Amino acid sequence: MHHLSGPRILAATLVLFYAVFWVWYGGAGKPLSAAEVDRYMARLDALAGGTQGALGLRAPLEAWARADDGREFFMVNLVDDPADMAAAEAYNRVILPALFARAGHPVFLSRPIARFIEPAGLDAWDFVAIVRYRSMRDMLDMITGPDAEKIRHLKEASVSKTHVFPTHIGFSLISVRFLVAFVFAALGLALHFMFRPFGWYAR
Repeated sequence: MHHLSGPRILAATLVLFYAVFWVWYGGAGKPLSAAEVDRYMARLDALAGGTQGALGLRAPLEAWARADDGREFFMVNLVDDPADMAAAEAYNRVILPALFARAGHPVFLSRPIARFIEPAGLDAWDFVAIVRYRSMRDMLDMITGPDAEKIRHLKEASVSKTHVFPTHIGFSLISVRFLVAFVFAALGLALHFMFRPFGWYAR
């Protein structure tokens, strides 16, 4: 039987915390069931008051939901500058906590620095934002939940024009899971050297 020394306890504790993070961060969950999709669509219809659905996206959203694979996805947002900066800031104050609570977060935000290839007839955009969602279930919870109306009004007030589409990552050197693992490893190393002088840690 191995002696439970300080280093072993420290390592086990950090591994446990990382495992909890890994499970919470998710990204490979259970696909939406037909019954779940029906419930979410009913909520959208209720929010829209019987029209084509909240945000006018009823049909494509339902088709996407019924093809859900349960995986994380990354929403690419091509956006014009906010029509109302105050509304945009208010929208961010509402949407970011809702995202973080569901393990979602911005991945990439950037503005063009020059004009380059622009096929005729296509829109020019002021910035691009890529946002990670843990699952479609999380996104539907957000846009049909208690703050749905507030989110919709602030979104419509803050953006005059946008093009949004979901993607799965094919390749990326950016990994939140790896970054968090690195932070835990660095923390463990720092704590190890900090505790080494104490006799209780080595026993």
